[in-house]
Amino acid sequence: MKKTLLTASLLILSATLSFGQKELVDQAWSLAKKTEKPDFKTARNTIQQALAGESAEDVKAWYVAGNIEQRFFEKENEQAQFGMAVKEAEMDLALENGYKYYRKAVGLDTLPNAKGKVKPKYLKNIQKDLLANSDGYINAGVRYFNAQEYMKAYEMWNIFIEIRDLPFMAPMAKQMPADSIYAMLEYNAALAALNAGDNELTLKALLRAKGNGYEQNNVYKFIVGQYEIAKDTANLIATLNEGNELFSNLDVVATNPDGSTFVQKENYYSLRLINLYIAANDYEKAISILNAVVANDPENPELWNVKGQLLEAQGDIAGAISCFEKALNLNPNFALALGNMGRMYFNQAVEKNNELSEKITNTADFNAAKEAEVLPLYRQALPFYEKAHQIDANEREYMVALRSIYYNLNDAKNLKLIEMEMGF
Repeated sequence: MKKTLLTASLLILSATLSFGQKELVDQAWSLAKKTEKPDFKTARNTIQQALAGESAEDVKAWYVAGNIEQRFFEKENEQAQFGMAVKEAEMDLALENGYKYYRKAVGLDTLPNAKGKVKPKYLKNIQKDLLANSDGYINAGVRYFNAQEYMKAYEMWNIFIEIRDLPFMAPMAKQMPADSIYAMLEYNAALAALNAGDNELTLKALLRAKGNGYEQNNVYKFIVGQYEIAKDTANLIATLNEGNELFSNLDVVATNPDGSTFVQKENYYSLRLINLYIAANDYEKAISILNAVVANDPENPELWNVKGQLLEAQGDIAGAISCFEKALNLNPNFALALGNMGRMYFNQAVEKNNELSEKITNTADFNAAKEAEVLPLYRQALPFYEKAHQIDANEREYMVALRSIYYNLNDAKNLKLIEMEMGF
């Protein structure tokens, strides 16, 4: 008898608790739906009590939780339309939380019933709300990004993108924002992840943005950067080749050392490929790529400068000098090419000096030979280094070379000046 009474008591208690949980859900919904003064704070606290209890798997409870956030956002957004002050931070949080609650509600709402049939009760309302919130997620991401809360910006823009791809949102496809908007947000999300310093997430976001038609040159460059960080050589080379094929004929704006700009063909990918092959001592591939790039953009002094460096590395000094001369004919103020030209003659002077010192032991004869064969090379190098130094006064290499040249030419005045610049 006692056992029967105990069971009955438990049944009564269970029914009471169940009723209490449902009452909490209804109460929370009622508080949020008030037309005049909805009490969102109490509504949120009340629904959280319900979700912490037996309503944790109740679809209505999760729908109400999401709808409370939805109504808060809509009310604040309506005030914003009339120029009234709004709680932007709370609006953004409501969008984020509402999305989570709605996702949970959909999962429960689309479960088969006892007869094995799926008869959702709240799905259409959730679809409508998520679609209506599109601008809200975009704006929230912008606010977070401008506040340098980059990971939160990524999360909000990612929600916007994710909604499009949710299977239960497929019926709303025709009402979704334009593809161009998604392309822009995919790029922005990648920038947010990049600024947040999350390399793994950045690469994932960039690969999602790859091929969508928006800022693709930048997307590929950022992907290259991520593969360089990851030291993923195989994917790095594949991306560089793909980028080179896609963008080598693209006109881009480049900047001279003096701040002036000029238009050239995109060579970001080809130059990096060349450097990779040079590092691997594969000069054949490097020169093959470079020749194709130069043929595509023969008026680009940077390319002639790179070709000169490559020929120099292979020991073709005459060919290197010819390339540096072409670079300087195209841009007389190209500091790198000026420095490279100076180095050609400077190195020849050093080599010739070493050669003479090894075979001539008589001081007078050595000095005479140096005067005739070494110093002219230093004099040839001098104007190139002086001009390069004028253009790029902070480049240490130019100052070191000039110091050596002034010393060898017995130019005490300029030697003193350059040593003062160098801090001696």
